[in-house]
Amino acid sequence: MQSPFLIALACSLFFSAAKSHAQNQITSPEQQAHTENLRFESTARQPTTDGISNQPGNDSFGDELVLESPSNYLIQPTTTPFSVGYDNAFVISGPTPITVGKQDDYQLRINGWAQLRHTATNKSAGSEDLNQFQLKRARIIFSGSTFTRDLEYHIQLDGRSTSGDIVRLLDYYLAYDVGHHDLNLENGVLGLRAGRFKTPFTLARALSGREFEFADRSMASTFFDVNRSLAVGAFGRLDRGSVPVNWEAAVFNGLVTGGAETGSSGKLDTNFGYSARLFANPDGAWGAMELADWEWHTQPTTRFGVGVAHATNNEKGQTEFDSIRVVDSGEQLSNLFPLGVEVTQYDVNLYSVDGGFKFRGWSGTMEYYFRTIQGIQGADYPDFFDHGFWLQLGKFIVPQKFELAARWSRVEGNSGTLGVTDQSSEEIAAAAIYYFRKQNAKFTIDATHLNGATISSQSLDISPGDAGWLFRSQIQFAF
Repeated sequence: MQSPFLIALACSLFFSAAKSHAQNQITSPEQQAHTENLRFESTARQPTTDGISNQPGNDSFGDELVLESPSNYLIQPTTTPFSVGYDNAFVISGPTPITVGKQDDYQLRINGWAQLRHTATNKSAGSEDLNQFQLKRARIIFSGSTFTRDLEYHIQLDGRSTSGDIVRLLDYYLAYDVGHHDLNLENGVLGLRAGRFKTPFTLARALSGREFEFADRSMASTFFDVNRSLAVGAFGRLDRGSVPVNWEAAVFNGLVTGGAETGSSGKLDTNFGYSARLFANPDGAWGAMELADWEWHTQPTTRFGVGVAHATNNEKGQTEFDSIRVVDSGEQLSNLFPLGVEVTQYDVNLYSVDGGFKFRGWSGTMEYYFRTIQGIQGADYPDFFDHGFWLQLGKFIVPQKFELAARWSRVEGNSGTLGVTDQSSEEIAAAAIYYFRKQNAKFTIDATHLNGATISSQSLDISPGDAGWLFRSQIQFAF
């Protein structure tokens, strides 16, 4: 498989660049002469400026490596090509001492997280019942910067029991802050991204799986999902006016094509997909990305977003042509067209709008979706229209420790009857979450009732047409 090779290559490039960077720090013969007189001393003292400490209760690992030199020599060059530490990740950095919250030009960050889940179902319709333990997500992330902190890389490996022993490359991309590096703008105003990543469209997909209040996403957010793809995109921030607006846009292979085979042997058509997302926090006080009110805001804070996506699916790209499912059976649209009717192409337009609040341990989020399927070639059908939402409320009973949550998700539309009449599906759920160490260690238990599922998702343990109860308990560890 390619994953170990790519990891080894990335680490090799990082250490070579870091070593070259360290050697460049010694610029004069006098400094080189002094270097021979320098000695290393292992010490357990706590610096006051870089936040790295090995005192009990701190997340630092090992002793600090200190370079000593004659008192009259102010510049202290180092012969070590890198430094190590912990800053919400295991960090290997250039020779500059690691500072909490600050990124070096040469830096490798290693994170990992996993979710072990027990799933039990009691269904009245749909697929067979489940009662089993599953490893839903087991991920290792290599990220950081090279040559300049404005050039970042991200590699995420994913393993799960539903895929057997296969470990796959889930995400891999480069991001370049061209605005800061080349145009003298502030960080994050204008950047470029290329690789495989989450295509910008919905809040539900933008959230990391480790940030959920429930064990997983809702039925509605999965039904209208664009997911990942090989793509090129841009991102940034509009600072005009009193409310900064963050934005993302991308051109990608097509809807839900992250795992699709490419090249001449692949099953993609020749049409690109397009998507964009805008979001803003009017008062600037939202805090962490996740939905729960970790900060226990004493004043209400809000967040809003909108998204749009478009793709043209042609029968020559089977992966994309078969990706669209309908309300309320969850069947593939391509399988609903009658025999003798050869639909060759159709257009998919998706829209989303979301809003949320946090206040005194309360949190609320709602995201609404709209989808039209039109321009159907090969048959005379009207436009299909589907819409749906998820509404979620959470409340910390014990601040930052114990939270209760409730969710309602609904999908409605006429795609399942090829434009004749509307049908619908609903999901109602409740959850309890205990955080041992915020998102790094937590236990989630939830119960969900479905009256007919519109999706096929191994992550959610939901199959098309499922009706009845779904019970999940999940332990999450992360570093």
